[in-house]
Parts: sequence; structure tokens; C-alpha cells
Amino acid sequence: MEGFVTAIEGTAINEWVLGSAWVWPIMEILHFIGLSLLLGSLLIIDLRMAGFFRRINIVATHKLLPWVFVGFGINMITGILFVFGDPARYTANIGFRWKMVLVLVAGLNALWFWWKINPVMKTWEPHADTPAIAKVIAWVSLGTWFSVLLLGRLIPYIGTG
Repeated sequence: MEGFVTAIEGTAINEWVLGSAWVWPIMEILHFIGLSLLLGSLLIIDLRMAGFFRRINIVATHKLLPWVFVGFGINMITGILFVFGDPARYTANIGFRWKMVLVLVAGLNALWFWWKINPVMKTWEPHADTPAIAKVIAWVSLGTWFSVLLLGRLIPYIGTG
């Protein structure tokens, strides 16, 4: 990790992120907006897929997926900029490391959804209960993303573990 930190420190991106009093706070705001889009949309999608809110058409909830991707994209860009702004703090932080592991788990869970649920979901009754596999995927999604949120908030306080 030291090589990674050394390679980033002093780069134009590192100096840009740290060189302005406004870049970091603006990135924090954008990261929060991205998180709101991501988790707000997933909350509706996953809770419906978990069997709640059956008045909502299950297929209609997936019209929120573009907002999930927009939120994730904003968070990925700002997150990379955070790491480039302070690579030593992030690479050594145990909370950040666990957060990245959970983002990977959430991504694998999304692939599981894409392969197992998405192809058959359109055949489901719009307001019926969902199969057990859909519920598992939904709860894994909710659990991992809310853990990512929690760990992200704890990064300044956890340290290097």
C-alpha cells in the first residue's frame, strides 16, 4: 500500500483535491446526494422485493434502477477522489477496507439478482408475494448497503484498527 500512497501523493489530482478549500466539502455534498439516490431507490426496490408494499407493482419498482446507477456513479467518482485526496488515511483505515469489501459483496449480490431474478421477474404477478430467493437477495442488498453507509460514516473515527 505504501507504493500506492507514494504514487498518488503529489499528483495533480491529489493537489487539486487538497489545494482548494471548496473541493472536499463539495465532494462530501455530492457523495451524500449520490448515497441518497442509491439508498433511497434501493430501499423501495429491496423492500418491495422482500415482500413489503405489495400495492406497488414489483416491475414498476425497477424503473428506479437508473437512479441507483446515477447515485453509485456519483459515489464512485467522489470516493475515488477522496482516496486520491488522502491516500494514506484511506488505505490504512480498517473501516474503509471493510466498506470496500461490502461494496464488492453488494456488487456480487446485484449480479445474483441480474442472473436469477431479472429474467423471471416480468412473469410474476405484479402485486403478489415474491419468491424466497428474491427476499434473500433483497435483504442481503439492504444489509450490505446500510453497512457500507455505517462504515463510511465511521471512517473518521475508526482509524487503522
